[in-house]
Amino acid sequence: MKYLLFIALIIGISSYTAYEKQVWDYLVGDTGLTKAGAAGLMGNLYAESGIQSVIYENAYKPKIGLSDQEYVDWVNSGRYSENDFIYDAVGFGLAQWTYYTRKQALINTCRGQIGDMGCQLRYLKSELAYYFPGVNSLLKSSSSVRDCALKVLFEFENPADQGSGVQNYRVSLAQGYYNTFAGGSSPDPTPTPGPSGNTYTVQAGDTLSAIAMRFGTTVAVLCQLNNIANPNYIYVGQVLRLP
Repeated sequence: MKYLLFIALIIGISSYTAYEKQVWDYLVGDTGLTKAGAAGLMGNLYAESGIQSVIYENAYKPKIGLSDQEYVDWVNSGRYSENDFIYDAVGFGLAQWTYYTRKQALINTCRGQIGDMGCQLRYLKSELAYYFPGVNSLLKSSSSVRDCALKVLFEFENPADQGSGVQNYRVSLAQGYYNTFAGGSSPDPTPTPGPSGNTYTVQAGDTLSAIAMRFGTTVAVLCQLNNIANPNYIYVGQVLRLP
């Protein structure tokens, strides 16, 4: 079923879940994200949780032995203690929050209603604003679905696997949400090289991985061409040679 929804999302569909519409409306209306920003974030959220709030990480279900709803009910009632919830290292909720400081902040915001979608969205908004200002800024200003999806992948979700397959999957999901809710293809501009025709000037929000993807190359090639020792460190205004 999830695979079929993924295919439908890519082409854009008129049918969607109530949760998906709730999340889209909140991200665009209450959080102030651009449509591309909302789509980029939602593509990642779908990859993490299927746009569900009452869900915990499948890998831990045999160990914990609770259904998604039971896990939520136990946390809300205190039968599964706050400390257990905070430190169990189990991904939970819409964004599959895992790290203990993020789960602590989540339960502080949503105590007694930890599985509520509206409360998780409010927490997501505050987390982006206060702890991920670079991601938040891009999602509120960019018209590129691709750039927004990759920014969320690399800096907000930051999963262990960030390879090209994961990147393409999440960008495709994001584009599908854009097609579905914004009513058309993303207005991603064709990147404009520098005056020499084979350079690119780093802009705010850029990552080397995103730049490589936009220009059809790899991080390794860009690092070699530009003598970059740490691919995680580039700066605004840096002029990169392109292959």
